[in-house]
Amino acid sequence: MIVRSYSGRSVPEALEKVKKDLGEAALIIETRTVSEPGMFGRRVGYEIIAASDPEAERTTPRVMRAVAEFAAPAARPAARPIAGEQALDLELAAIRRQLARLATGATVPTAHLGDDLAGRLQGAELPAEMLAELDEAISRAGDRLEPAQRQDFAQLWLRRAVPCAGTIDWSKPRRLMVVGPTGVGKTTTIAKLAGELRLKRNQRVALATIDTYRVGATDQLRAYADLLDVPLEVAQTPAQLAAVLERFADYDHVLIDTAGRSPADAARVHELKGFSRCRPGIQVALAIAATAGRAEFAAVVERFSLLPLEHSVVTKLDECAAIGRLIGCLRRHRLNVNWFATGQEVPEDIQPADAAMLPARLFAANAVAA
Repeated sequence: MIVRSYSGRSVPEALEKVKKDLGEAALIIETRTVSEPGMFGRRVGYEIIAASDPEAERTTPRVMRAVAEFAAPAARPAARPIAGEQALDLELAAIRRQLARLATGATVPTAHLGDDLAGRLQGAELPAEMLAELDEAISRAGDRLEPAQRQDFAQLWLRRAVPCAGTIDWSKPRRLMVVGPTGVGKTTTIAKLAGELRLKRNQRVALATIDTYRVGATDQLRAYADLLDVPLEVAQTPAQLAAVLERFADYDHVLIDTAGRSPADAARVHELKGFSRCRPGIQVALAIAATAGRAEFAAVVERFSLLPLEHSVVTKLDECAAIGRLIGCLRRHRLNVNWFATGQEVPEDIQPADAAMLPARLFAANAVAA
């Protein structure tokens, strides 16, 4: 299959390039807006990702073709989560759409989803705007999609909506600092990652902690360090952390635990910036709970975006009863996920993020409930 990118000042202009190069039978995989610097400010244009395969009509299942042609394009994951004015604009746009529906007495359109599928997705708290988009995508697919295939279509559509980055490349040395709100499971996540690196990859790992606030926090991490036979040091200031990292310079990876910070406490979160900058090469991963509500999720991403976030881990996935809500939060904030933590077992209950995992859990949970 040939996959190419085409750009233009408008969607028709980009589509014309697709047709000219790949022909009328090309599949439109993704359409997105792009901006680039120009002489008189930033210019907005459009990019279309299209594919062509002479064998596609014969070998591609009907549901996959329908998703490629009619599913609303998922937002391309951002290098960092959306925050600040951009996040506010997205939130306000969603609120305006909801208010418009309420003002006109309109309900979320689900006629093409069908009552059973719509009920499952609503029960999982999938946001109304995503329900409407999915219903519209099924409507556009028309008779290409049989009623019995709607759930498969929805599952594939939702996979495209989840921005997963997968695990990071551990072949390179890493100095990884895990941050997040209180009680989200940062220390356990550190232990799981250390266990995988030490026991499964046989790499030299060291642990550091700057969590000197929580009673027993160091003892908990030290217990994990003793079990894994890896060194642990405590730092109370950025200068001390820099010295610790210097002593661990020969180790493959250093994992840094931090104290939980409330999203409402800007000063405490800002303190972490000094630690993240104490030595070049420190990468920051945000830990956020799958059980967080929409407002809490937004507050965590907004506040911790003060830091140079490069990675993220969604914890407590095994406790999440509203997978649809989680999918909506990840999509709205474009939070690239590297790992899902699915329990308390160390090091087993953590795995690289897979976009198929959340939709599969959503429908599996609904099937059990039914």
